Amino acid sequence: MTNTKQLFSDTCNRLPVSIEVDQLKKQFGRFVVLDNISLKIEPGEIFVLMGPSGSGKSVFLDLLAGLSKPSSGRLSINQEDLQYVKKTKKYVMGLVFQSGALFNSMTIFDNLALYLREHRLFNEREIRSRVTQMLDMLTLKGVSQIMPSELSGGMRKRVALARGLLMEPDILLFDEPTSELDPITAASIIELIGYVNKQLRITTLIVSHDILLAQTIGHHIALLHNGFIQEIYTPQTLPQSSRSFVRNFLNPTIDLNHPRFLPRRHENKIIG
Repeated sequence: MTNTKQLFSDTCNRLPVSIEVDQLKKQFGRFVVLDNISLKIEPGEIFVLMGPSGSGKSVFLDLLAGLSKPSSGRLSINQEDLQYVKKTKKYVMGLVFQSGALFNSMTIFDNLALYLREHRLFNEREIRSRVTQMLDMLTLKGVSQIMPSELSGGMRKRVALARGLLMEPDILLFDEPTSELDPITAASIIELIGYVNKQLRITTLIVSHDILLAQTIGHHIALLHNGFIQEIYTPQTLPQSSRSFVRNFLNPTIDLNHPRFLPRRHENKIIG
């Protein structure tokens, strides 16, 4: 396997950055999705944001990536406002989408080379060398000339991670990196993200439902519920939470006699 630190010598020499979120609020019309959220992601750590579907996790990710603007509050990188950071391009963010978001009309090689070519970071020879080494590092050797549609779900996730890493980011953002994967493939993605973080200390935010991921590689874990983050946990303190929502999220009960989707007042009529 390619030596990670040799491939990313510039990244390894940079100090990891922090992310600060202060009283962040996002609403659409009268509907408040995120309500006065405050947290800090420490330099070089993996921070996992969890919560039920529709709780606002992806909205939070879009705000941090600069794809949308908050209704109020402040997002900052190393205590500098996010809008200023994006305008000056002081820090690089790598966003790894849930679907991979690869261009189906391009080969895997061209997908990975696109950012480097568009920003004219290296000559073509150096680009080829970097992409080839990255594919080797992520055990994707031999796929450079095939199309994304020919890859398995797990391989597409690895290619998406490769594309993010080739940007040499200061921050990595992941949207559900283990979704739609079998348990073994999901475990390999978890190991890969943890390995990259350990080697490069890139500050990482992961939006995920995956409890195994959170408790295995997360340094801090937050749960979104009704627009709020009420407490931030470590993998050790999360299972000990006394909050009923957290306990039910981690270990949901299954009741076939009283399924959640049935309105209580109509339940007996429908069943009977």
